[in-house]
Amino acid sequence: MFKFMSVITIAFLFTIFYLSLYNMNTVKVMITNDFYYELPQIALIMISATAGSAFMFLVFVVRDTRNYIKTKKIQKRRKKDETVQLHYSRAIHNFIGKRTDDAIKDFELALKENPEHCPSLVKVGDIYFDSGDYVKALEYYQKAVKVDEQNIEALSKIAGVKMRENKYSEAEDLCERILGLEEDNLTALYLKRDIYERQAAWDKVSATQQLIINVLPAGTNGTNIANAKDLETERLLGYKYEYGRQCLESNILDRAKKEFKEILKEDDSFIPAHLAVAEVMLKEESAEAAVTYLEKARELTKSVIILARIEDLLITTGEPSRLLKIYRTAQSEDMASDTLRLFQGKLYYRLEMLDEAMDSLKGFDSGVFYPELHMLRGGIYLKRGECEKAAEEFLKIIDLKKALWIPYICTHCKTRADEWSGRCHQCSNWNTFTFDLQGICKI
Repeated sequence: MFKFMSVITIAFLFTIFYLSLYNMNTVKVMITNDFYYELPQIALIMISATAGSAFMFLVFVVRDTRNYIKTKKIQKRRKKDETVQLHYSRAIHNFIGKRTDDAIKDFELALKENPEHCPSLVKVGDIYFDSGDYVKALEYYQKAVKVDEQNIEALSKIAGVKMRENKYSEAEDLCERILGLEEDNLTALYLKRDIYERQAAWDKVSATQQLIINVLPAGTNGTNIANAKDLETERLLGYKYEYGRQCLESNILDRAKKEFKEILKEDDSFIPAHLAVAEVMLKEESAEAAVTYLEKARELTKSVIILARIEDLLITTGEPSRLLKIYRTAQSEDMASDTLRLFQGKLYYRLEMLDEAMDSLKGFDSGVFYPELHMLRGGIYLKRGECEKAAEEFLKIIDLKKALWIPYICTHCKTRADEWSGRCHQCSNWNTFTFDLQGICKI
């Protein structure tokens, strides 16, 4: 390149020298109207060329200097980023290995190099959050948001802290802020749903749950996506049930009945909704309509829970014959059901029909232990005056205080409960309680 430029320069000077031999004329260079310089033409050419060359030289110097400075900054930033990434990678390695103290030190080294490194700020916040130090966690999450106001991860974490502190209004505002940036953000929708659920705002919970279902992608049967969508759809029925219960307790009967009917349109096997419809009818002072409805619901679902509710209503209204007919019909539909036989025997016992009660309790599987069966038999023998046989039955069981009480069990998590509920308090699933004959539950 240098040789080429030297050749060009020599050629240029030779050309100027050659032209100067044949161009001896002068040129007036006017400075003002009255003042001017007379210059040889060749001198003017030389001055112009020199000025142009100097200008171009200055342009190239400025350009190269700027590029040099820019390159140095890029190299410095790249080196800084590499250092930050090195500390961050080491911190993540320690974090995965549960060496949280070492992880915090490495995250802090990364932040020392770059105080605006959002991933490190969020991760340090996570460590403090997991350790229960929500104040410190919130401090780091907020630093991340100051660096990047649209950092959805940090905003979600702050909302989680606010929920822990029971500051539901602030948490809800943060969820709305996230949804304003990304309207289909599932994390924000789940948080928003949990906020409303904790506040028992079941109408808002249902609306938010519907948004979650709409956002979840459709999947083929058998995939995790499809299963997740199905589970969320089931949860929606539960939330609608809770909203209906809330209306029922507030005596907004029309709204409550509408909610329960909508649930049954989606799933006619949802037992809590059937029982709730009967409750609405009872509040409307229509006991006969409630019993009639429950009879139809039992025929549809074959549910012993509904049968037990019918029993309570008909015993209260003094219609044992009708109740016996219902039990006989149910027994004919499922001759092998131990549960139905036990309940029928319990009913006979309550009606002082002791022989029929004992007949109903025959034929149980001798290899299975039913505490309530022995309680009931012991009670029958005792009423007959057969004390020895009663004692034998009572010795087979532990608790004599609950001869007619049959506990409930959640079919999902096996939790035992003294009273029936539409929703299990342990696993939060609806429509899972049934009677526990064998007592195989967790305490």
